[in-house]
Amino acid sequence: VLKARRHILGDNHPGTFIAMSNLAASYIQLGRLQEAQVLGLEVVERQRKNLGHNHPDTLLSMSNLAVTYSRLGKIQQAEVLAVAVLQKRKCSLGEKHPETMRTMSNLAFTYYKLERLQEAEDLGSVVLEKFRSILGDNHPDTLFSMGQLAMTYNKLGRFQEAETLLVQALEKQTDLLGNSHPSTLLNQSKLGATLNKLERWQEAEDLLLPALKKQKNILSANHPHLIQTMQNLADTYTKLGKLKEAEDINEALRRLEL
Repeated sequence: VLKARRHILGDNHPGTFIAMSNLAASYIQLGRLQEAQVLGLEVVERQRKNLGHNHPDTLLSMSNLAVTYSRLGKIQQAEVLAVAVLQKRKCSLGEKHPETMRTMSNLAFTYYKLERLQEAEDLGSVVLEKFRSILGDNHPDTLFSMGQLAMTYNKLGRFQEAETLLVQALEKQTDLLGNSHPSTLLNQSKLGATLNKLERWQEAEDLLLPALKKQKNILSANHPHLIQTMQNLADTYTKLGKLKEAEDINEALRRLEL
């Protein structure tokens, strides 16, 4: 689609920008973060020049680029972008618009990565409340934000609260999306990590092992969500005394780093 639009419309046409932004977003979902960054930087630069800094399409691309930076560990750059987008969206769309709330969610995740956990909790709680009020308890954004807030609770040592949120989210996702959907498996992995923290190793294995098998079927070998589940399961195996299984996973992780 992007190649066709560039050929027909040219590099600086708004339709081409939309195709570029959509492809960058797809790269994020696929875990192809370097490609997402390269394309995201290009489209943001072109949109700023041709559409302006405050255009909704520009802000969407900036928001996606902020997510990419967060997942690549470029946290300071992610924060700068997310704060800028949030300020502009609050002014143009209002605080209760879904796009504004998604930007708030991205910023809460950035605070989590920066270990600014109180800010992550405060903003994440506001986001979850707004999503529930405006989009409903069963909306994918609501369920995703529950998993994100749960991870902040884990970092704060509030494991029971994290478990409660994740169990609720996972039950709804299983009913609405199925037990093999990437979003379901992401929260299943997060719940497994929480059970590790609670020293409920066997329950953790019972969640993490099937999640890993399903993720291997639908995600690329170096997808961040798959890698996180592998790390979680390796921790579980170590605590269960299954050292051979833990070493096999850790060896696979080392090969991915080469």
